This record gives sequence, C-alpha cells and structure tokens, in this order.
Amino acid sequence: MKSLLFLLAGVSVLGHALAVQKVVIEADNDYAPYSYVEDGELKGIYVDLLKLAGKKLAPAYEVELEAIPWKRGLKNLETGRSMALFPPYRSKERPYIDPYSTPLYRETVVLFCNESNPGHAPRRFPEDFAGLTIGVNLGFALGDKMTDAVKARTFTVTESKGNEDNLWKLQAGQIDCYANDRLAVQYSFSKLQDKVKFRQFKGYRLSESAELSSEDAFIGYSAANTLSYKADFVKQMDAVLLELKKAGTINRLIVDYVRSVTP
Repeated sequence: MKSLLFLLAGVSVLGHALAVQKVVIEADNDYAPYSYVEDGELKGIYVDLLKLAGKKLAPAYEVELEAIPWKRGLKNLETGRSMALFPPYRSKERPYIDPYSTPLYRETVVLFCNESNPGHAPRRFPEDFAGLTIGVNLGFALGDKMTDAVKARTFTVTESKGNEDNLWKLQAGQIDCYANDRLAVQYSFSKLQDKVKFRQFKGYRLSESAELSSEDAFIGYSAANTLSYKADFVKQMDAVLLELKKAGTINRLIVDYVRSVTP
C-alpha cells in the first residue's frame, strides 16, 4: 500500500512539473530606463514589472525575459520566431503584432533640439521644423504626426541604435533634434553626464522643443505565432498587469529609477 502511495505521489509531482509552461518574452536591450542591458544584466522599469508579473503567473507559467536588439525583436514577431516582445507602441505599420497586452505605461513622446537650432523653442510641429534632421531609435514607431511629415518630406529622419547614440549625435550637432519618450531621454542624459568619457556633456543643456504624442507601451504578441497556450497566457498576463497597475506598482518603479540618477 505504501509503495502505491509513493508511486502515486511521484506521478503527481511529475505531472505538476510537466504542466509548467516556459514562456520567453523578448525585451528591447537599449531603451533605458524601461528595458536595457547594463553590465550584462537586463534591467529596467518594464523588466522589473514583468518579473513581478511572472512570479504571480507561477507555477503555471515560467516567464523568462530575453534581451534583444529592437529591430531584430520586431522581425522575430513578424516571422513568428518569437511569441512576445516589449515594449512596442500600437502602430498600423505593424499588422504582424496581434494582440497587444493591457498597457504597461503611457509614455510621452517629445522632440528635443539643440539650442542653436531655430526650432529649439516650443513651436508648431511640423511646420517650424522643416529641413531639419531628426534622430530616432532603430525601429521607433514614429506616430501619425511624424509619419505624415516624413511622407511629405518636411524633414529627414535618421535612425541610431539607442538613447545614448542619439544623445551623442544631438550634442555633437550631427542631428538637429531627437524624438523619444521624455523620461527615457532625461534618464539617459543624466547617466551620460555621470560618465567620465562623456565629459563634453557637462554644461550641455537638453532643450525640449515640442510634445508630439502620448503613446501606450505594451507587450506585443506575434500574430504569426500560434502556440497552443498563447491565448491563455495573454489572458492571464493581462489580469496580472491590471492587478499591478491598480496597486500603483509601475509608479513606484519609476520613482526608484528616477531617484537612482537624481543628484
């Protein structure tokens, strides 16, 4: 009888182990303070948020976050090579993303320009920025205002790897303006000022010229990826994200990251 009980217990443990589903979510590796790699470690506000969500989804799901260059992550979604990526904005230019999660956070996209540039003061967008070169991160969703202006050839958009690359180009005068989330730019600028090798940023002023849009950031799921557990995972993850949002978790994480670079 004891032998039978031990056997049944073993089968139960094995069945539980087999029921745990590992889920890999890819993450932008160069979008501080939301999702980035520093000293070989994936960090960020959204990273910490999804780690907390992952703990709440255990033991049914084992969530693993994997850093990846942004454009490669988007390509993986398009081909179905990966199931999920964060944090894309919703964009009609990306029909291969479906569904989107409940929003992680609402970001504010701002245009920062060099003070020597005529467009440095808050002015009408896009008319007063005609002829300028505006930097964005690789794979950045431009939004309707910028997309329309690019199509009309009002100004030129050039892509660089991430926040620091674009801030370097802005300070050096290689681009006239830089469009990105306000917190991301301010955070990365503060980090650059603290680095010895970027002494030229000492005394440089970051000038906000125009607020372009407010954009929700999401976990984006691949429309081409049809894993059997996908629908249930999306549902469970959304429920946990809503729970964390109600608890004010994202706001506390933002405060912690801002304090880390505030003198």
